Amino acid sequence: MRNFRRLTILVVGFMLSGFLLASAASLGVVPGLERGQAGGELPRAPRRDGTFRNLDPDFHRTSNWIRVRLYLLSLTGIVSSVRHFAPLPTAAPDVEALRKNHHDTTVTWIGHSTLLVQLDGVNLLTDPVWSQRLGPLSGTVGVKRFTPPGIALEDLPPIDVVLISHDHYDHLDEPTVRRLAHAFNPLFVAPLGIKPWLEVRGITKVVELDWSESVKVKGLEIVCAPAQHGSGRSLIDSGRRLWASWVVIGSKRFYFGGDSGYASHFEMIGHLLGPFDLAALPIGSYTPRIIARPVHMSPEEALQAMHDLRAATFIGIHWGTYKIAREPYEEPPRRIAAEVERLKIDPHTVWLPEPGETLDW
Repeated sequence: MRNFRRLTILVVGFMLSGFLLASAASLGVVPGLERGQAGGELPRAPRRDGTFRNLDPDFHRTSNWIRVRLYLLSLTGIVSSVRHFAPLPTAAPDVEALRKNHHDTTVTWIGHSTLLVQLDGVNLLTDPVWSQRLGPLSGTVGVKRFTPPGIALEDLPPIDVVLISHDHYDHLDEPTVRRLAHAFNPLFVAPLGIKPWLEVRGITKVVELDWSESVKVKGLEIVCAPAQHGSGRSLIDSGRRLWASWVVIGSKRFYFGGDSGYASHFEMIGHLLGPFDLAALPIGSYTPRIIARPVHMSPEEALQAMHDLRAATFIGIHWGTYKIAREPYEEPPRRIAAEVERLKIDPHTVWLPEPGETLDW
């Protein structure tokens, strides 16, 4: 009975949280910011019937029934396997060096899709998630974390900007964004529709952008770019908020892929806004493929996206932190290594750092 109750809670959590997808609002008045159109010929996000759509007119996800059935069938295996997951090896971060750094260009993987990026003296976080559980009830119900954050939130350097790619629970975590707002009062930069969600939670220093729009922050230009994914935090708000990738332009160029299926937008972004010095691309949560293919890349597709973006260096994200897919948690790096060898890519340009590890780029 206890196991049945646990499975029931997890099923509800999965359905409400929007994980089955893995499976024009105004700009706020924030002094000192300049909004622009830096995306060149990038398109605006398509809309139909009050919801945002992907660029591919033939894009479609697997039916809700198939997704629910597959998740129910695999849930028991997920619950049992999580108990045996060992945390990934972690690196001891040099917290003092990160806090004192005002010139060097660095990237630190904290876990999942969370990166600390230091560029031109500006500290940025991508899709910050520090919670032990991901779910609709402030992290009390949902998927459990098995690798701890590479840096404790209280050890971070002062955060200037937080980039949010979309509203799924593993990318927009309510307890985390509340803590960051209280600790650092950073500027949150997000796609259309997320600003009201943040404001309800008392976070008002927010800029929201459509694809192709940009904002200048402390000498950096941040451009909202397309992704092929979706949004929703419940069964009734799918597509109400936009999803995006991000381009950060300063003395160097950084691309943050958020979540995305492999599609032609990577080549478009690489042509219009590249080449990039560093591209952060997701390499996990690509199974089962019947569900994941439209909205999550395989490791091999992520390396192809690196090529399309004309990126000099690649860092793999969205793996090794939460069990939200069927593939073994250690499989993505193995497949990346095999594809790097097959394509004869310089292995020094493909990074899979330990959580907490800082790299110069």
